[in-house]
Amino acid sequence: MITTAGLYLCHFIYFSLSGHAPWPVDLLYRYCNLAVFPLWHFYLCKLTLHRLSRRAQFLWLMPAVLLAPAQLMWSEAQVVARIVFAGQVISVFILGWRMLRSYETAIASSYADTEPYSLRPLRGLLLFLFLTTLASFTANLLGRERFLSSVAMLAVPSTLFSAFIFMLGYESVRLLPKVTAVKDEVDEVGTCLSADSDHGERGENLLSGEGDDQGDHFAQLQRDVLRAMDEEKLYLQPNIKISDLALHLGSNRNYIWRAVNVGLGISFSELVNRRRIDHFILLVKQNELRDMDDTWQKCGFTSASAFYRNFKLYKGCSPAEYFSRAT
Repeated sequence: MITTAGLYLCHFIYFSLSGHAPWPVDLLYRYCNLAVFPLWHFYLCKLTLHRLSRRAQFLWLMPAVLLAPAQLMWSEAQVVARIVFAGQVISVFILGWRMLRSYETAIASSYADTEPYSLRPLRGLLLFLFLTTLASFTANLLGRERFLSSVAMLAVPSTLFSAFIFMLGYESVRLLPKVTAVKDEVDEVGTCLSADSDHGERGENLLSGEGDDQGDHFAQLQRDVLRAMDEEKLYLQPNIKISDLALHLGSNRNYIWRAVNVGLGISFSELVNRRRIDHFILLVKQNELRDMDDTWQKCGFTSASAFYRNFKLYKGCSPAEYFSRAT
């Protein structure tokens, strides 16, 4: 936000002085222009729990540091800067989309109820970023001097960029608490195994399935998971997490995570919600609960939207359509 404010301040001075901004302002503008999208990438990394090393951050910002002064001395550097800018916006869009998908997968692997922790609004923000990117790219190719003669022409990119920055700040305030809440739960599996000297080496072998004893233990964990779900009906517990299942079984969270997401070949969310849907269908067919809204609440779902989304996901249609076909 500070970098964007600097960029807007430089624009204000540039257009107020009819394109004759002093060189320090021009230098700051050229740096901010090439630093905004890398910083947007850092922001996405933070929201999606993607670790970005200091070295990687330095490399992302290096073009801004090097090309900002170069553009004041060599006109050819401006062409290079525009090419780099185009590469930045395309890279941020593609990488951001992939990181969001990776985050949603991580959430589904540890939570049964993913809606409270989802970052789906950022997908819309990324699509808006794509539109903003087109405007950015076009404006960058034309150059700022082309906008000096037309206030109306300047209003188009200004409105788009301002709207994007506002939504970026709004989503940051709203979504960061969600990310903080899930960080420990979806952190990289296996990072804490080495902290337990009694289970470190054995745990690594167990997760990889190596060794007969470890393989048998791993298979037993899978059977324990299925027993807890099918016989003890643990899926009826609202807001259940992979750590809750591990606590119930008296095992390490990372072992259980591996047993479900790797051993059983499905996400924890699918493991739980498929059973919830089947339980719902059973209750309706047995006429134990005639009211549909009351029924899904008895199956562990915490919201109607979560119930209907999962029903359509696993049955391919709405509940009404499903039971009309059954009759």
